[in-house]
Amino acid sequence: MVFPATEGASAHSGSPAHEHFRELFWKTLARLAFLYFLPLLLLAVFFHLQYRNLVHNSLRAHLEVIAEHQANTFDLFLRERLVNLGNLIDDPRFETLALDRELPILMEELQSNSPAFVDLGVVDASGDLIHYTGPISYSETVNYRKEEWFQGLLDPGSSSVITEIYLGFRDQPHFTIAVRRGEGNQLRILRSALSPEQLSSYLATLEGASEVYAAIVNDEGVLQVATAAVGTALNPTGFVPPEEPARGFVEGRGVEEVPDYAYARLRETPWALVVTDASGGRGGSILAIPHTFVLVTLAVFLLAGIVILVRTRQVVGTQMAAQEHEAELSGQLVQAAKLASVGELAAGIAHEINNPLAVIAEEVGVLKDSLDPELAEEDEEPVDLQEHLDAIHEAVFRCRDITRKLLTFVRKTEVKVESQDLHEILDEVLDAILGNELAISNVTVERRYDRRISEIQTDRNQLIQVFVNLVKNALDAMPGGGRLTVTTASRGNRVAVAVQDTGGGMSPSHVERVFLPFFTTKDPGEGTGLGLSVSYTIIRDFGGHFYVESAVGKGSTFTVELPLTGDSALSSPRPLFVEGDRPSRKTPSSKDEPSST
Repeated sequence: MVFPATEGASAHSGSPAHEHFRELFWKTLARLAFLYFLPLLLLAVFFHLQYRNLVHNSLRAHLEVIAEHQANTFDLFLRERLVNLGNLIDDPRFETLALDRELPILMEELQSNSPAFVDLGVVDASGDLIHYTGPISYSETVNYRKEEWFQGLLDPGSSSVITEIYLGFRDQPHFTIAVRRGEGNQLRILRSALSPEQLSSYLATLEGASEVYAAIVNDEGVLQVATAAVGTALNPTGFVPPEEPARGFVEGRGVEEVPDYAYARLRETPWALVVTDASGGRGGSILAIPHTFVLVTLAVFLLAGIVILVRTRQVVGTQMAAQEHEAELSGQLVQAAKLASVGELAAGIAHEINNPLAVIAEEVGVLKDSLDPELAEEDEEPVDLQEHLDAIHEAVFRCRDITRKLLTFVRKTEVKVESQDLHEILDEVLDAILGNELAISNVTVERRYDRRISEIQTDRNQLIQVFVNLVKNALDAMPGGGRLTVTTASRGNRVAVAVQDTGGGMSPSHVERVFLPFFTTKDPGEGTGLGLSVSYTIIRDFGGHFYVESAVGKGSTFTVELPLTGDSALSSPRPLFVEGDRPSRKTPSSKDEPSST
């Protein structure tokens, strides 16, 4: 991922800053994606569910209409078959016909009306089949007295019957359809068998048959008539329509693999015609969504993705530019604090330089006197020029060392994290830089160093500036002299440096604002108020912590905590203060406090 570039950007691939902005980029991208995509996704899901519900309801209504229409048509078909038999037995000639000879002719007449008729027979009041024509030749007398359909026709209120599918004497699945006429010994029954195959074929030709799978089941769910896609007759199914209402829709049962189906009850028989969607339920799936809706949805998501990406790059670029500016401002404040410190150190530095200059002046005076003939005495030994020249040479180099250290401290340099001896840095501040000022201020320095501390990874120049600021503040807090205690202690993978004075201390209100830029308790013109704020920024960028403990009349203790490994945020500069990111101004807990403070 290429991050937006900003002028003067110093983050390189693989640097902490680069990793920081990479993490910022992905977090911003995820946040914006959540804010943009979540509403769109919810809307898409809502419309999809609404569409599915609409399709489901439409499919349900459509299936109910097809089921009712096919049930009415199939009812009419069965009624016509009953009428066909009724017309034959009601014909006045039926009783006078020689049925053994004429019955095949009547059979042909029936089959001309419908090929569903398989045979034709006449049954008397005792249940004997007295006349028959059809595909089977019975060797013995056939009696239907024990058959349920025959017993049903003996009821005076019954004039016709259509049985459920069964095997019967022929051991072949078929339906029996029969009508009765007469009473007592004059009772005659005209019966016929209907072909299940013909009924299935007829069912497959009904209106809407291409859109649905249709079947006819009894109250127990056993198939009576079915198309090939549903199953074969006499097999049980999960379709068990309720008796009421006569027409309806039943939600499928996924456990038993029964799909949703519509049903309509027949009037001629206690059966129900059921239909299921021939599309396999795809009407409510995502595949059934119109292509226009899918394309529009994808286009909206694509546009949102582009907007999110562009917006993310803008946000990250703006933050990078802001932090670059803040880093530059922070650097300027650090440099200003250095110059301010130099101004405050001017008197001490002048005294430091005056000492070797006085030596030089004195030695030069001695040399000039030794070269003046008027001052020379005859018995005086010659002046040892080498001794005086060595003294001058030593004083000159002492001045050079003082000015070099001053320039090193003031000069604006790039941050350079290296292995440094912490105690050597502290000694340089306490001896070389501020030693003379401490001495003339009548301040006793006590060093409590933990010699177990190894070298730390830090920037020497910036850390010197921090300790110069802390020691200078301690000096200002003890105008009449006192004791300055500098303590180092190890805390696991971190080290702590505490600078403690015996000055007047600070009030709680001052402690709360001590790290704010330009806040100072000194008189106007005596301080800039940048020392502690800049020091805090430096320590924070090193990945460290700052603590302060102070009370009026009891002095102050400033504690700096630094990582040993040098894991810092120096390559990812931050503003001087971020809300919620202030240093602790209360007394550290005992486990965090250096053992000697």
